[in-house]
Amino acid sequence: MATRAVSGPRLDIPTSQLPTLPGVPMSEPFHAIPSFYGTETPLRFEADVHDCEVIGRIPSELEGTLYRAGPDTQFPTLAADNIVNGDGMVSSFDFRDGHVAFKCRYVKTERFLKERAARGRLYGKYRNQHTDAAETHGTDRDNTGNTTAFFHAGRLLALREDSYPHQIDPDTLETLPKWDFAGQLKGMSLTAHPKIDPVTGEWWSYGFYCRGTLDADMALQVIDAKGKVVREEFFQSPYAGLAHDFGVTREHVIFAVMPLTTDAARIAAGGDFYAYDPDLPSLWGIMRRDATVDTIRWFKLHECVSGHIMNAYTDGDMVHIDATISKGSAFPFFNDVHGNKVDPAQGIPLVTRLSFDLSSAEDKVTRTPFPGAMGEMPRCDPRYAMAAYRWGFIKTRNGIGRLDWKTRELAEHVIPGGSSQEPVFVPRRADSAEGDGFLLSLVNKPAEGCAELYVLDAQHMEAPPLARVRLPFKQPMAFHGNFVPRAERP
Repeated sequence: MATRAVSGPRLDIPTSQLPTLPGVPMSEPFHAIPSFYGTETPLRFEADVHDCEVIGRIPSELEGTLYRAGPDTQFPTLAADNIVNGDGMVSSFDFRDGHVAFKCRYVKTERFLKERAARGRLYGKYRNQHTDAAETHGTDRDNTGNTTAFFHAGRLLALREDSYPHQIDPDTLETLPKWDFAGQLKGMSLTAHPKIDPVTGEWWSYGFYCRGTLDADMALQVIDAKGKVVREEFFQSPYAGLAHDFGVTREHVIFAVMPLTTDAARIAAGGDFYAYDPDLPSLWGIMRRDATVDTIRWFKLHECVSGHIMNAYTDGDMVHIDATISKGSAFPFFNDVHGNKVDPAQGIPLVTRLSFDLSSAEDKVTRTPFPGAMGEMPRCDPRYAMAAYRWGFIKTRNGIGRLDWKTRELAEHVIPGGSSQEPVFVPRRADSAEGDGFLLSLVNKPAEGCAELYVLDAQHMEAPPLARVRLPFKQPMAFHGNFVPRAERP
């Protein structure tokens, strides 16, 4: 009998027992795919833990809900699949009177429901309809809602950068209809990295590939505090690349396009949607907030690939952007344009300040790395978004890091034997000083087969957690989330 040997713990599976569907490549077991190994192996279940075990004490000021979104593929993955292609899972940690309740639910997208009905994998590679089963033709194949759980104007939304968001019930986490802003939004996509103006309550956004083609169409979008689309302007990037995150200051908008490009022929042949082109520069398009998109000035930076942006602010003619920057591709699951694996060492991100001099006729940009700040998933105190600020936070290799932009010192909460996820900052009170509050970060503990939500005092990173909210199972990577105070919930 023919068998297939896979990496990781030995598991020989008869090929006759592996699922096959017409037009779909043969699936692999979950743990054969690097993106789905160890703590990232999908759970494939929804759960409720009504009263979580709490080690320590929940601060009395912490009242509200942490919402998170990430991928959790419900059926076996394809060979060389990547974690970004997983089904959306929204989870919540609800803090109430010192107790914490956990809940997680799949985002019941058209794609999810169609595969569940078929009891098998129907959709192929990330953003490549040419690898799908025939019966999926014409369905919404990419909208998995797996990137960000975001709350605005009374709505909880599961965001994915190539699609409209799905509405999620903030109490039950059950999936509600997709949200196109009551027909107000004309573009077909909006970013999964929204920026909220803490002064006006506006939601600043953009869409890429927003007309449904592989052209470099982009759109600037602004939604007011009540959820009404008040601005949507279309333009084109100099090339069609990856635009995963962007920056907004009190005076400017910064569009960031990375040199991971699309190619119709490659996609039609079953290849990856993106491929890294090391010969192309990254693009940084800057415009004033009160100007129109035809005034965008595009700066070009070589050997400068950004995954995520911590914050941005304007100081006179200088626009500062603090981002995770690597020399090469920060997305190792996409090959280069020649079909070769990218060098992961070139993709190690370091938090770096890019300072753009708008007074210079040349592309004058200063790069200032933050010493030792290797990590990802950067955040700041949301009350200081779009303005000059002091404190930033990242997921590091060893735990959770706090950056002091005033002293350029990195403080780290080290987690031996554990791996942290995105840290979310929650102010102690609405009027607390910047950085006075709590950091919430999910930590997997492989040796114990469980996960714990750490609650840290952001000003005492070296101290033990104030509380550890323990789950009796691990938690695959949730990309991004947000904390909603009790008073802001409907």
